[in-house]
Amino acid sequence: APPPPPPPPLPAAAELPPHSRKMLVRHLVGSLKRTLGLRPALRRGGGATGLSPAGKRSARKAASRRFRKGLAASFTRDGRIRWQRLFAPSAADGADSAPPPPPVLPVKLELASGTGDWVAAQAAADAGAANWVACELKHDRVASLLSRVALGRVDNLAVVGGDGVALLRDRVSPESVAHIFVNFPEPPHRWGTEAER
Repeated sequence: APPPPPPPPLPAAAELPPHSRKMLVRHLVGSLKRTLGLRPALRRGGGATGLSPAGKRSARKAASRRFRKGLAASFTRDGRIRWQRLFAPSAADGADSAPPPPPVLPVKLELASGTGDWVAAQAAADAGAANWVACELKHDRVASLLSRVALGRVDNLAVVGGDGVALLRDRVSPESVAHIFVNFPEPPHRWGTEAER
């Protein structure tokens, strides 16, 4: 079966109403449900087992609320990404209470990350020294990147699916990224002979 279509582009920051964070979270959750398997993950209700049907519904709703709340905390009111919140460990990562705030680490961003070989290796090498963000436009490559992050347990690498220009313009605060990398972006496909171009 072909992969699902990519999600629609996120609205630009200038197009968002005053309560844009809520709208942005709604858009992101909807896109993740349609394209990358969030719906079945939330259906499991955070791993709750042995519950009645009503208990399962309650567990699913609680898991969905936790996910939305954590996602919302990763954005400012105007829809800019809060890198330190995005990379902060959660209490669900094994701690009984809220974890201490993480050290402030520089953020490094790769645009046009492809399937993520280079950025995953860099993030692994920079563990504890920097946080990394991989931005990729193509949906199948975003899925590959997410698999690489999850299976490789690369905790300091976040994946953003979408247009790099829109990401930088609308979602990244000025001076919040230490380094931006563009490594060998895929050239456009060309058809016809040299004389026809």
